[in-house]
Amino acid sequence: MQDRITAFIVERDFGGVTTGAEEHKLGIKGSSTTTVNFDDVRIPKANVLGEPGGGFKIAMTILNNGRFGLAAGCVGGAKRLIKDAATYAKQRKQFNKTISEFGLIKKKFALMALNVYAAESMTYMTCGLMDRGGRDYAIEAAMSKVFASEMMWSVSNECLQVMGGLGYSREYHYERFVRDSRINLIFEGTNEILRLFVALSGIQAPGEHLRELVVALKDPVENYGMLLTEIVSRVRSRVITEDLDRAHPKLKRAAVHIEDKAQAFGEAVERLLRHFGKTIIDEQMLLERVSDIAIDLYAMVAVVSRATRALEQDRRGAAHEATLAAVFCEQADRRIRRRLRALEQGRKNGDVELRAIADALLDAGAYLPKHPVL
Repeated sequence: MQDRITAFIVERDFGGVTTGAEEHKLGIKGSSTTTVNFDDVRIPKANVLGEPGGGFKIAMTILNNGRFGLAAGCVGGAKRLIKDAATYAKQRKQFNKTISEFGLIKKKFALMALNVYAAESMTYMTCGLMDRGGRDYAIEAAMSKVFASEMMWSVSNECLQVMGGLGYSREYHYERFVRDSRINLIFEGTNEILRLFVALSGIQAPGEHLRELVVALKDPVENYGMLLTEIVSRVRSRVITEDLDRAHPKLKRAAVHIEDKAQAFGEAVERLLRHFGKTIIDEQMLLERVSDIAIDLYAMVAVVSRATRALEQDRRGAAHEATLAAVFCEQADRRIRRRLRALEQGRKNGDVELRAIADALLDAGAYLPKHPVL
């Protein structure tokens, strides 16, 4: 078992367990953060969690659940902020109008509503996968976490902006939400790492549905094609066929967008693999686009599925949900088209120039341009 991971419970009174001083953090100050030190700690067999050697699966399960829970928490926090900011916007007057009447304020609330609806729908869909069991949901949990955490970061900033100078004051809770929401892009796996995880399709945590890929996962560099293509098949064959065949007629345009872009996505990934070969794992800027397309496709499927159910059940507010789903899909479709073009442009997509700029800055260890007057 020396080459395998085992999970176990360490209790404070075992001896040799000490904690450091509390960290002073930007946000989440209600959460204790310290170093934990182990000095010759002996753990009884009774404290082994699960089977010896089965710790990796336990760790991945905890991470997946944590990512899903983080996404759900972001949705709840965003809804609270939007409600409070909307109340203020309808009361605050400027130029003889409430600020809620101004176009740029309306735009902020509309975009926030679109993204909260998408994040919430992704969370519901991922929850459904978890409840059904028998299927790995690591990629869906990662996609939900990335989308929801970035949504929450945007919403906290935009709601503070709606509040103006008052939002910057500690008298109100908006500045605390800004500080607290920043960590969501970092813990449970940074969004950069999770994007690579999504794009490379489960290298770190193969699920039961990837039994046939076990050999490939033992050597991900040699079998990159099989791994990267997995996310394509999951988006196209599983999610799309389950939910889009029954899309409500009012959402058929959105369903067509998804089907078309999923097809184009698969073709783009195949071209990347043929062009780069095994070095694709080093093309992080390209993999980021692959991941962002997959995330948008998953979000599109989630909102269409949810809005379809609302329309079919004639729920209160179903027409509004259909509008949210349709508009979100139109915007996501444009984002996907832009990223697909960048994947197809090769050296013309600007990545080479970005690397050159970064290399020059990092080699110098500072921002390079001098003051134009000097």
